[in-house]
Amino acid sequence: MGGVTEFLGVFFLTLLAAIMLIILAVVFFGITLWVIGVGSVMVFDPATNPLSADYAVLSAAILSFGAILAGALNR
Repeated sequence: MGGVTEFLGVFFLTLLAAIMLIILAVVFFGITLWVIGVGSVMVFDPATNPLSADYAVLSAAILSFGAILAGALNR
């Protein structure tokens, strides 16, 4: 019976870690998206050359993916 309880403990700990990583990735993506939006307003004039939302999301996704991948490969 000890093997089953040990397995369930490891399983729930792994599940909790996965949920936490997903939450942190979404928060990191939101912060990156905000930084890109603020930076585009500072660099470009929003009245004449606004940053399209699809390009902002694409750039935030690329930056988030690169940061998460770099953190995973940094061993």
